[in-house]
Amino acid sequence: MLGLYDQQGLLRFSGRDQADCLAYAELFGLPEDSFSLESLVHEFAVEAAGAQLALPS
Repeated sequence: MLGLYDQQGLLRFSGRDQADCLAYAELFGLPEDSFSLESLVHEFAVEAAGAQLALPS
């Protein structure tokens, strides 16, 4: 799972792979230097672990 972020760091799109993210960028005419791609898998795993720790027992 990858996220496409704009220059301000805002998540604009999440996709299964790089091809999905690049298709989004092409669809909206985003220049290559106006976005970055980052893995979302680690972020989701950390959030899920944090949510499990926060659950009352």
